[in-house]
Amino acid sequence: MLFTFFILCAAYSHAQILTIDQTDTSDYKHKTVTQGELSIALEGDKQQKLLLDATNTFNYQLQNYKNLLIFSSSYRFTYNGGQDFLNAGHLHLRWRHDYKNTWQPESFVQYQWDGARGMVRRFLAGENVRYGVWHKHEWELSAASGLMYETETWNFTAVDSALKPIIQNQQVTELLKSNNYVKIEGKLSPNTIFSFINFYQTPFNDLFRAFRLASSIRFEVGAGKHFDFTMAFSSLYDSKPVVPITKFYYSFSNGIAYKF
Repeated sequence: MLFTFFILCAAYSHAQILTIDQTDTSDYKHKTVTQGELSIALEGDKQQKLLLDATNTFNYQLQNYKNLLIFSSSYRFTYNGGQDFLNAGHLHLRWRHDYKNTWQPESFVQYQWDGARGMVRRFLAGENVRYGVWHKHEWELSAASGLMYETETWNFTAVDSALKPIIQNQQVTELLKSNNYVKIEGKLSPNTIFSFINFYQTPFNDLFRAFRLASSIRFEVGAGKHFDFTMAFSSLYDSKPVVPITKFYYSFSNGIAYKF
C-alpha cells in the first residue's frame, strides 16, 4: 500500500524546473568527494492527452571543500513504429559556494528542449542568494531569490489547430526574470528521502500576471547499497505561454536509480 501511494503521489522534474541537489549535514571535507546517479524510468505526461514514455537521467555532484558543483542531464523519448512522439531533455550545471553556510551564492546555467510541447530550445543563466531557513538532523528548509536571463524558441506543434495562425513562424523571447524558490528535503526513514520544491519565476516588466509557478515532489526509497526506487511528480502553471498551449502541465515518473 505504501509503495502504491508513492507511485500515485511522487517526482523528477521535467516541467522546466529542476531540483537536483541534496541535503548534506556533514562537515566540510578538504578531500574532493564525488557522487553520481544514473536512472531509467517510466513516465506519463498530460498536455492534451496522456502519453507514456521512458527517460534516462544522469546526476553528478562534486564537493571540493566549500564548493559544490552539480551537473544534471536527461533525455526522454517515446517511439511508436518509428514515430517520435516525445523528444525532450535538459543539461543543467549549478555551482554553490560556501554551500553549508546560512547564506550562500548559487550560480546556474541550463539548456532544455521539449519537442512535444513545441519548445525548440530554452537557455537560461542566473545567480541566486540562497538562505538556509532551518537545518537540523537530516532535514533542511531553504529559500532562494535571484535573477536569471532566459531565452526561448517555440513552434506551434502542440497548439490546437483552431488556434494556429496562418503563418506559423517560430516565436522567440528574451527576458530578465526574478527566480525564487522554497525547498524542503530530508529523510522520512533511514532509507527514504523526500524532497519538495516550489518555484515562482516572473519577468520584471510583468511581475504578477506573466509568471510560472512550478512544484516538484520526489521520493527515493533505498533498495540496496547502490540502488533506489525513484518516484516523482512535477507540475507547471504558465500564466502566459509563449504560444497558446495548455497553461497547466504535469509529469510523473517511477524508476530505478543506480548510485555510485
